Amino acid sequence: MSTLQERLNISTAVEMPPGHLGLKWESLDARHAPSLAALIRKSQSFDLATYPTSDAAIADMIEGWTESTLISTIVGLDNCGEVQAAATVYLPLKATKQISVTLDASVSPSWRGRGLGRVLLRWQDQTARSLILQEYGPDSQQVVKISAAVAGNNDSARSLFIAAGYTPERTFDVMYADLARPLVTYRLNDEYEFHPWPEGCAVEEVRQLHQETFQDHWGSQETTLSWWDDSMDNLDRRWSCIVRDKKGELAGYCVVARPVSRWMLTGVKELYAELVGVSRSHRGKGLARAMLSHAVERAREDGMQSFGLDVDVDNPSAAGQIYTAIGFEPKSSYTYYSVVL
Repeated sequence: MSTLQERLNISTAVEMPPGHLGLKWESLDARHAPSLAALIRKSQSFDLATYPTSDAAIADMIEGWTESTLISTIVGLDNCGEVQAAATVYLPLKATKQISVTLDASVSPSWRGRGLGRVLLRWQDQTARSLILQEYGPDSQQVVKISAAVAGNNDSARSLFIAAGYTPERTFDVMYADLARPLVTYRLNDEYEFHPWPEGCAVEEVRQLHQETFQDHWGSQETTLSWWDDSMDNLDRRWSCIVRDKKGELAGYCVVARPVSRWMLTGVKELYAELVGVSRSHRGKGLARAMLSHAVERAREDGMQSFGLDVDVDNPSAAGQIYTAIGFEPKSSYTYYSVVL
């Protein structure tokens, strides 16, 4: 395999986007925080974002790093000094097998259609390559993947990524169950029983099962651990659970979150299943649909109005059919566009 420097193909310093589109570009710092937060809230409300950015995530963008991620952000300011566009690159630190970089951007609805998306993507792509080279060194042999999630109804963004050499990798359907409607309830069979979400050291057992479960689907340890870390940040113990067989062996788990940022955007009290996993040795017993049914019924009892989840359309376990059988319906979709170097 060629060296990282050869594959990244970057020889010049990364430049800020040009100013001819009407915005002044600066690196993000704390003084931009109120305006940046307002931009993100406005744009995500306009788009009815599936995963609204939390206040903590905005703070991470301003700080520029987390324990496991380097974060680089620029903002575009109008003549009044208000942030009207922002672009971010997330670089994982200490990746061992694959360096998976994520891109994200926000543009105010009133500033769309002016070509900002194209210049932001160019800055993101070049910045990602530059940061990878700095962090991992020119002689690294690791595979690099740069990705961004694009909403299924965003034709212009899809065209931008394709023109830049990115290809669609995976598509996810976002599904919701209306808790005011009758839904099908699936029960655990007599071999299994529900348990509350564990505490302390006992959580490690579930994490190991998660790695086993999603290794089947993704094949990247960094990706599955990143999903786990994100879900643990959002986990709400009230609706999350695990399942054990009568011998005490862990068979499955269901991580449920209360996405409060979406409550603010939609005015609907909803819950979201972030992770559902079943051990290889216990598959085919209806555990996934039973765990979701359990969570949905408890949500209904607690006055929730809606319950959401997403599913990989190419999931090898045909999870979409399981969710549809309960009463979940597709409402939107998003696709990861990636370039592999």
